[in-house]
Amino acid sequence: MSEYMHESNPSYLGSLPVDMKGFIFSKPYTLVLTENKTAFAIVTSKLLKQHAKKAREQVKKEGGGKMDTVKKQMSAHFNHHHKYGDMTIDEILGENKKNFVIDNNTVTKVRIKKRTIDNQGFPETEVHIIMKTNSKKYKLILNEQMQLSEAKPILQQAYGSKVK
Repeated sequence: MSEYMHESNPSYLGSLPVDMKGFIFSKPYTLVLTENKTAFAIVTSKLLKQHAKKAREQVKKEGGGKMDTVKKQMSAHFNHHHKYGDMTIDEILGENKKNFVIDNNTVTKVRIKKRTIDNQGFPETEVHIIMKTNSKKYKLILNEQMQLSEAKPILQQAYGSKVK
C-alpha cells in the first residue's frame, strides 16, 4: 500500500506509469485519471531526483540506516506515479509546462493490446494503450512496473464501455 491516501482529491481513480510514443522517441508520463479528466504528467529526471531526496530525508528523520535509504529511494522511484492522487488537476498542470489535461467525455475509444517482443532473445510482453479522442490519438505503453490487471479496472472506471 502506498503512503498516498488520496484524501485531497476524492475524484481520483488512479495513476498509470506509461511511455507516450512520439515520432521517434517515447517519453515517460504518468496518466492521472479522475472521474471527469485525465492528466498527462511528464516524468523528468529532476522530478525523480526530488522524489528520491524526499525519501532520503524521510529515512534520516526516522533514524534509518543505509539499507533503509536505498530501499526507500528505490521505492520512491517505482511508486512515483502514486503521488498524483494527492494533487489537484491545477497542481499537476503547474508542475511542468509539458503537462496537459483532456476531458474524459472527449475520449471516444480506448484499445488495449498485449504484444510480445523480442528483448535480446528473451520474450517480453508489452501492454499498448491506444486512446482516441475527438481530435487526437495517444499511443501509450504501460510501464512494466504495473500489470494490466491493475491498469484495466482504472481505465474502465474512467472511460466505461469505451475500453476494449
